[in-house]
Amino acid sequence: MTETNDHALAQPPEDEAAVEAAPAETAAPAETEPEAEPEVQAAAESEPVEEPSSETEGESRAEPEVPLAPSAVPFAAALEAKNPVEGKVIGWNKGGFHIVSEGVTTFCPRSLMELGNRPKPPAQYVNNTYTFHVLEIKEAGRRIVLTRRPAIRNERRRALDEIRAKQESREPVSGKVTSVTDFGAFVDLGGGIGGLVHRTQISRTRSGEPGDLLKVGQRVEAVVTKIEKKNGKRSSRISLSMKALEADPWKETAKSLTAGEQFRGKVVRHSEFGLFVELAPGLDGLIHTSQLPIGKSMSAPEFAVGEEIEGWVVEVAPRRRRIALSLREVPAGDPWKDLGKQYVEGAEVEGKVEQVSRFGIFVQLEPGLTGLLPMSAVKGADGNLARRAYHPGREIKVMIESIDRKRRRLGLAPPGSQLGGTKTDYKKYRQRQKESSGLNVMAAAFAKLQQPK
Repeated sequence: MTETNDHALAQPPEDEAAVEAAPAETAAPAETEPEAEPEVQAAAESEPVEEPSSETEGESRAEPEVPLAPSAVPFAAALEAKNPVEGKVIGWNKGGFHIVSEGVTTFCPRSLMELGNRPKPPAQYVNNTYTFHVLEIKEAGRRIVLTRRPAIRNERRRALDEIRAKQESREPVSGKVTSVTDFGAFVDLGGGIGGLVHRTQISRTRSGEPGDLLKVGQRVEAVVTKIEKKNGKRSSRISLSMKALEADPWKETAKSLTAGEQFRGKVVRHSEFGLFVELAPGLDGLIHTSQLPIGKSMSAPEFAVGEEIEGWVVEVAPRRRRIALSLREVPAGDPWKDLGKQYVEGAEVEGKVEQVSRFGIFVQLEPGLTGLLPMSAVKGADGNLARRAYHPGREIKVMIESIDRKRRRLGLAPPGSQLGGTKTDYKKYRQRQKESSGLNVMAAAFAKLQQPK
């Protein structure tokens, strides 16, 4: 006879692999009928339950020559029609589980409780009710074996069909986080179906490691972005996105930013080419190294991750999802379109050293207007370059040597330099030459007409 639920939980038998099909309410405890145990054990040892293949699973192997016990008739009908039956797990042994179905104690091998031969710990099944299919009936119905595999396959097919339908309609799916890794979180979607939320798809508005954003057991909603088969097999790999359900800051927030206005944001990360600043949840801008304050580098304490900084918006490109920022004042307009009267060739002006290179010193005269002081013009008397004297941020006086509006270039010279002639002077000279040449040609032609023929 089979063990009762309480006895099976307290001390699972080690060698029972099959049980008699008897009504659950009439099954006697093992200690009241000790003489029956050897018979059950002998039957289990002589006729072990073999795991069927998927092709033969559910096929009838009943023995028609012996009349069935009345309690086995419903199972024979279910076997023939391939209909499911419900059963409650009341105990287990090393070979499988004792199931009560239709008031009859049946048996399910452990390998047939799940797909892939990966059952859960036995105690997790006890007192739970599942859907089974009848696998075989033997000994005139005294031995009935069940399997969960067909029911699991049907449940997974239905669940996957529902997920595909939601993918097409962009309807979100819900599930429970089962594990969190460095690359994302796995989510149980029900019906034995699971999906992966990659770390880049967790959130638009929050940044950090997946373990900081999601916890095991947490209920989440996501959009199915991809369903693909694993190497052509039936099982599918499902990709999920939680951030797809969040509002896209590029559609609204980015539109409110305009070039030239000031911003305030938090430094979120460093790269080799600049700083990324969070302007709004999910909306970052880049400060290129060339746009740091004159004389400052990214290693400055005020640019550490988490620090609040202020600056100016240089460019907003929603299509490319890029925002260029600067910590240097951005001109309200184009200084080259209306170059001030103070910027003429030969004028002496003040500026700030912006950058020192091997061929010269860049001097900012005002935001958006920078000129070049050649390194050859600042050599010391001993022939050494005065690089140390012109450190970034230093205010100096320079003379405007040349202005090239077409290429937007300003040539500078040290103050008090004797200019041998400016481009402006040269242009005026060429103009006078053209005018003079034109008058001479006209005078010659007129004189020729006055000559007698």
